[in-house]
Amino acid sequence: MQYKFILLSLASVLVLSSCKKDKDSSDNYSSTQILNDFSVNVAQATYNDLASKTAQLHQAITDFTQNQTQANLDYCKLLWKESRQAWEQSEGFLFGPVATDDIDPRIDTWPVDFNSLDSVLNNQSVYDETYVNSLEDALKGFHPVEYLLWGVDGNKTIVQFTSRQLDYLEALAANLKTLTQQVATSWTTGNYHNEFANAGNGSQVFTTQHAAFMEMVNAMAGICEEVADGKMEDPLVSQNAMLEESPFAKNSIIDFTNNIKSVENVYLGKYTSQGQSLESFVRANNLSLDGSIKTKISAAVTALGNITVPFGQAIFTQQTQVINAQNAIRELKEVLENDLANLVSQKIQ
Repeated sequence: MQYKFILLSLASVLVLSSCKKDKDSSDNYSSTQILNDFSVNVAQATYNDLASKTAQLHQAITDFTQNQTQANLDYCKLLWKESRQAWEQSEGFLFGPVATDDIDPRIDTWPVDFNSLDSVLNNQSVYDETYVNSLEDALKGFHPVEYLLWGVDGNKTIVQFTSRQLDYLEALAANLKTLTQQVATSWTTGNYHNEFANAGNGSQVFTTQHAAFMEMVNAMAGICEEVADGKMEDPLVSQNAMLEESPFAKNSIIDFTNNIKSVENVYLGKYTSQGQSLESFVRANNLSLDGSIKTKISAAVTALGNITVPFGQAIFTQQTQVINAQNAIRELKEVLENDLANLVSQKIQ
């Protein structure tokens, strides 16, 4: 009996020690470190990757304008998709220079205005930086580049490219490169990193840490709303495939999925590397909420994956899967804008 008691006592000590160790590690977070690590590991890392990929895209398009081979065209399309992935994974934090400098609408407005685009192609203007900057938002950025590379039906051939299209394509890619580098510089070597990381400690933009935390939470909830109630809802309700986000490359479902992955990146505090994060904060204060957020992120990604045809087709043939994905994204939005926002308001000053 005494031997059994000793074993039980030792087991109890081990269990208690293990529980205490887990609790201590989950409590080990700093709100200041979370803000700094988001800025470095998520915002800066994503924007730097985006700028690098759009620079590669611009070079590939320049090469294609000089040598129209199928291999060069395919490489342009690949780099468009890779650039697009980085951009869509930045949309979970659409605040800071990307918003205040109006970079978002200048690189990601859709649908493409075909009539105005034809006017641009048919006039005699020189496609320099000043001219491209003067264009309305729907005539520059990712989607006119997408349209020119793929064509309206997604099957554009090399012989269908005109000299004016090639010149315009190169100018658009140069503008996209410039704008994405601008936002990367604003975060990395500009002052925005300091403003965000020093929230509540001298920042002119964020006078409290609560304001900076809520900027992250609201941005995460905001992209969920945009995907479910804008990007997916408008084409579905109108039954108009040309209202979808990336119709020519058939890339819309990938766009939506990367938007949800952007929410996950913000929550976990990582893009390629990871530090302290909202996850650290939530786990220290509400393990159940941490599990709920992660479950709903996973459910949203899974639901989008259940749409097995291009989105422009799915709005006609897989409406149930589309609606299920919308509802999963809305559930994620709800837990972010209610439960997570309330926890931040309770714990962060």
